[in-house]
Amino acid sequence: MSAYVPYHLVHAHLPAPPAVPHAIPEVEVTTNRPFPETTDVYSNPLHPDHASSISFDASSSVLARTLYNGHVLELRPLSPIITSSSSSSSTDVDTSAIRVFFPDTLRVLAGNSIVPSLRDGRLYVFAVSEANVVYRLNFALGRTGEGERHVFVIKDDDWCDEYEVPEDVVAAAGDVSSWSVIDEDTVVLGATDGGIIRVVRTGHWAGEGNWTAVHHRASSRLRIGSLFSRSAHEQVVSLADFQYEDQLAVLYTLSHDSKIRTWSSLTGQCLKTTDIRIPSTDLVRSTSTPPQHTDSSAALLRVLRHPRPGKYSHLVVAFVSTPHSATAGTFVVYRASNTVHGANDLVLAGERACSSSSAGAELRGFEVLPPSRADGADGWRLWAVWDKKGAIELESVRMDDIFQFTAYHAPPPPFLLEWQAAPADLSVDSLDAAYFDALLGPEAPDPTTPTENHDISDTFISHLFLPGRFSALTLSTALEEYIEQLPRRSRDAQATTASPTIAARFASAVGCQIEMTTSATTGAPVVEAYRKALKLDWLGIWARVRELDKQARWPLATAVVGGQLLVLAREGVVAPVPEEAAAVLVRLGQSGTGVDGVLALPEGPLKALYPALAPPLARRALIALTSAGSSIARSLDSIDSEDGSALETFVATVNEQLHTGLSEPIENLTGGWWDELVEPFLPEDDRTAVRRALSDAPSVLRALSDALDLLADTAPGPSSPVPSAAFAGLGNALLASTITATVSDRYTFARNVLLVALFHLSESADPSSEDEEALELIETLSRAVIIYHRYRVLYWLSEQTGIEAKERAPAKKGHVKDDVVADFGSLKMGDAAAEVDGFDASYALIHALLVRYPQAVTRDSASKLSTAAMAFLDDLALILPAQTELEPQASDVALAYKVLVDGHPRIAGQLAELYSPSAGMAYIKGRAGIETGLSEAGAALLEQAVAGCRDGSLRHLIPASPAEYYRQVLEFVARHDLDGAVVTFGQLAIACGDKQDPASQGLWSRVFLAQVALERYEDAYATLTSAPFLSAKRELLSHLISAMCEANAVGRLTSLGFVGLQKDVEERLNYKARNSDPLRFPNYYKVLYSWHIARGDYRSAAEIMYAQGRRFGEAHSAKISAFEIAAMQARSYLAAANALALVDKRSAWFAVHVSSGAAKTQKKRRASKYIPEDEFSPNNKAVDIVTLQDVQAAYTSVLSQLRLSSHIQDLHEHGVSLSPSELVGFFTQRGLFDLAQTSAASLDVDMTDLFTTLALRCVELARLPAGAAEHAAAAYLAVSPLTAKLRGPPAALALRYLQLSLQRHDGAKTGHRYRQAVADVWFEANSDRKAGWVMPVWLVEWEMARDPERWVARALQWGWIAEAVDWTADLVRRAMPPELLPANKADAAYIPYTLIDRVLAATQDSDEKDEPAVQAKASQLRAEVERRVAALKKL
Repeated sequence: MSAYVPYHLVHAHLPAPPAVPHAIPEVEVTTNRPFPETTDVYSNPLHPDHASSISFDASSSVLARTLYNGHVLELRPLSPIITSSSSSSSTDVDTSAIRVFFPDTLRVLAGNSIVPSLRDGRLYVFAVSEANVVYRLNFALGRTGEGERHVFVIKDDDWCDEYEVPEDVVAAAGDVSSWSVIDEDTVVLGATDGGIIRVVRTGHWAGEGNWTAVHHRASSRLRIGSLFSRSAHEQVVSLADFQYEDQLAVLYTLSHDSKIRTWSSLTGQCLKTTDIRIPSTDLVRSTSTPPQHTDSSAALLRVLRHPRPGKYSHLVVAFVSTPHSATAGTFVVYRASNTVHGANDLVLAGERACSSSSAGAELRGFEVLPPSRADGADGWRLWAVWDKKGAIELESVRMDDIFQFTAYHAPPPPFLLEWQAAPADLSVDSLDAAYFDALLGPEAPDPTTPTENHDISDTFISHLFLPGRFSALTLSTALEEYIEQLPRRSRDAQATTASPTIAARFASAVGCQIEMTTSATTGAPVVEAYRKALKLDWLGIWARVRELDKQARWPLATAVVGGQLLVLAREGVVAPVPEEAAAVLVRLGQSGTGVDGVLALPEGPLKALYPALAPPLARRALIALTSAGSSIARSLDSIDSEDGSALETFVATVNEQLHTGLSEPIENLTGGWWDELVEPFLPEDDRTAVRRALSDAPSVLRALSDALDLLADTAPGPSSPVPSAAFAGLGNALLASTITATVSDRYTFARNVLLVALFHLSESADPSSEDEEALELIETLSRAVIIYHRYRVLYWLSEQTGIEAKERAPAKKGHVKDDVVADFGSLKMGDAAAEVDGFDASYALIHALLVRYPQAVTRDSASKLSTAAMAFLDDLALILPAQTELEPQASDVALAYKVLVDGHPRIAGQLAELYSPSAGMAYIKGRAGIETGLSEAGAALLEQAVAGCRDGSLRHLIPASPAEYYRQVLEFVARHDLDGAVVTFGQLAIACGDKQDPASQGLWSRVFLAQVALERYEDAYATLTSAPFLSAKRELLSHLISAMCEANAVGRLTSLGFVGLQKDVEERLNYKARNSDPLRFPNYYKVLYSWHIARGDYRSAAEIMYAQGRRFGEAHSAKISAFEIAAMQARSYLAAANALALVDKRSAWFAVHVSSGAAKTQKKRRASKYIPEDEFSPNNKAVDIVTLQDVQAAYTSVLSQLRLSSHIQDLHEHGVSLSPSELVGFFTQRGLFDLAQTSAASLDVDMTDLFTTLALRCVELARLPAGAAEHAAAAYLAVSPLTAKLRGPPAALALRYLQLSLQRHDGAKTGHRYRQAVADVWFEANSDRKAGWVMPVWLVEWEMARDPERWVARALQWGWIAEAVDWTADLVRRAMPPELLPANKADAAYIPYTLIDRVLAATQDSDEKDEPAVQAKASQLRAEVERRVAALKKL
């Protein structure tokens, strides 16, 4: 039985070069040959990273590519699948790829350039340069087999052998035209004379071998000149070897003159020569022109081992081109068998002429593949790869009738023996300038903002970055070339502009040099000219990208991996994949080609892969249906409407209405679509054609039902997975392309089915009759709409890139597990590690999803990709059997969730918008909104989505309990630091659950912590007091205190009641204050001070401020100067003093703990009745009692040092601590008498020295000349509040200052010692009478009033005789006159007669005895005394 298996092509780009230079290890071969002096040869004519030739070895999964225009050989592991043993070491391209530089350009790589040697345990890679130098690279051989990965490591200098073929050998052969590898020691070079050069290496170990090269001529009949030259047509264009058991190992060569020569691989002897027989149909050409062949880079000769060796052991397949015929050429098949010592003649098995469509194309390679199905129904196929005008074409044809490997069977239908083309996606060819002109008008999208023209860049970027369309290398190359041609200013600006992605760089670079001009007449922006210039720049980029992509897709070689044909291009891989049923129908409906052949097929060839198409009637009906749908779509697409074509308008309108849900019965809704969107644009001729096409279907409704069943069926079919294997980077890339193509075909088919359903609705009776046929029609319409919508969703999804996840978390993508999936693993989430083999999955969302949710690898060969693609769709389960509801189901939500957790929240949100509103999609949109920054809207949607716990739309994600839902959402919003949402969902979770449940304690804590983080301290306090768990309250309380203090919300802290918790608050604040640094924020001393002040506890407030002051005295900081610390200490003491001053005198004290040593040296204090005795009990620690005076003294001491520091610069820098007397002394020395007096009074320091200095200053100022008013000694008088407002000579002001100071600080408490000290200074300093000093009157009056006798005696002591006489006379005069004394009371008035006698005696003994004035005063005093004595005697 033969099977009908059409194919289509899928494409995958190879990994782009790493962005980091030299990320792939680069080495040079060990050679004495010179390397190129410049790098220009590396970049012309091809792009350096475009391969010029390729070789692939399936057994080792190693790909070899010649890059840099043949100067570099890149080796890398590459395979569609990967085994579990290799996956752990193959996730980084840098460790598994290598680039080897050669001094000369390499020839095209042979198909068998890579030779794994199990004997040596080495992997050999051969290369031949155009200088005819043979290189043999060898590396350690790891595991072999499909899916294994090789790591290239160079540890010594023996990794490379080099042998230059002697020039005479090459000259004898003419030149080298091709080459091949026989084994690890033998290389065969094809010569232009039809012969070969056999290059053999002897010696087993690397570095120890000897090379020899021998030229072997082809055997032919002798002709003149044959011994000396050969025709150019004899050059060898392709080689292939064959080895089988004990048969002679042979090498086949195909020469340009269409001869196949058989050579001994061991000796090089030419054994046989066979002229290829040309079919008679190809003889229509010039007889003088021999058969032509493509260049030697394509493999034109294949040897195929016979699956059942017997008479023949193998087949030889050769291609002969016939460029002047109706086809490109013919494939000729020979049967062959060798003996032990020789080779038999080749026996012609048959020919297969190429298809007519191959005319003018160039063969780039061919492969012969065995049946991919176990039953062999698809047969042996020959695949030919063509290059037709720069585009790749792939065709296949069955070869069973020629190969005849099996017993005779009835020949398949002729249709199955025809060449079948595997179409590629050529939609990009239609995207020309006219296409973009239709999309982009001359006016700005928004007339109000004419300078905003982002629609142009957005349109082109969306087309450039459509998943799989262009490679990253192609895009980046085109962009770099564009930037290079920019003006220097724009180029330099781009060099300094950082862009997160290449798409963003495109947007910023293209058109950056274009400026919008303004109209000279109106001053308005000339938008049309600007948009035209910008569009031209983008069209230039588009054309260059297309050109580079065409070069990148040029096929170089073919390979077969696990039964899957791969076409290796310069920068990509192409694979033929069997079409699924919908794709077959779409192709038949659009092109019409092959419809008759498919209709004529019997049921058997279709039953294997396309059971829905097997029944002839069903097949005819489905083909009629797809033809009618394609006809309607073409008609609509050819007619313009307001927003593009009528088809585009129809699709856009239907999609928009389906996004919002069904607002009316389905028959009314679809009827409206037909009336408004289809019927006005469908000509009558097209309607007739549709009716004619549908007439082939026995029942249109049945055909529609069958088509919808086909679309709803996504089952991959029976298959068995391969254990320990997974799709690798290349496999996932090809699979993503397969899925995209499958979805595109199914979407197109679903759209066409919907169009036919609308047409049938218009042709049917009114469906409101509710008969059986009407109900069936309504059900069909519902299914058509739903299935169309689901495939529309998948089609939209397939057009999205995965760049978002790369932008959001390039280092963490795939490593962050979602808690929901971790708890509920029904989504089969795999490990989303980085893609293997250097592939970047971000170019396509489908590829990214395949990495996270890997698909199983089946044992099928050619259908691996198609089976996995259908399995992917089947796992999504978007279309349920007999589904008639448009609303999103649990599977739809699961799909959006997969996109979300893979790191694409923006796409997930947009995906949810494609569905009608529901709880499940609200959950997706809510999470997506939060992850994209729309926190408030996202939280609101998540709050609404709780309904999904009831309707089942979240059953795959969230447990059914609302409480559990809120818990899960709480975890999610907490990870995103959304404290407001944490509060909301935490409170909802508490409200829905058991508040007393111990498991809810964490909820209370989360709500509390979120409220604190939001600075909603009052709410947090309410939560704290409401929490039923006492054990957690203390911890939460501590956190609340710390948070409010750190937020400087002390006022709010003190305003809270803390009922029942005040003691705990004080304890925590005390603890934090004692154990924290007061120099750091927050200062818990200040917080505790505010706490006590707010509660009227001034004593405790004073105590804590005093403690802070002491801590400041011990503090040291590299950031804060000692002066600032001292200032803070002073403020602390001041606050303590002010607080303690508010306390009743009996309680105006507090105790501070001191060390035992400090307690012993502590000065004794006067006992106070206000201090309780229990403070001194033996059980208490050593304490010091601090009173208000102590605090004030401490404040004054620190403040004094601060004031003094402005005069002594380094006072604080050296940590000097001055005693109170030293402080007063320093103030006095620097004339700071006000500060000196204040400090001395507060610190209880004796001020004798201070007043002595002031007295001397008065004497000094009194002796100044009259014009010396600005003397420095008088500076203190100008700043002191006592004299600053007074006017007068400095001497007078100084005396006034001293007088007032004595009045303040000298009195009975001091024993008037300061006045005595001042008097002594003046008496001593003015003993010289010539100085003219006069004792101030106020001092004399003070002393005469207080103790005149001592005052006069001191004057006598210091020699002030004249003044003593005056003061004595004044003393006598002040005494009560005798006349007023009572009788017999002569002693009632005390007169110091003894002192008077001393004064009078002094006037006679001192220097004043010669002064008449003094003597006159003495005489008067004596007379007065005598008179008084006489009067007293009378009493």
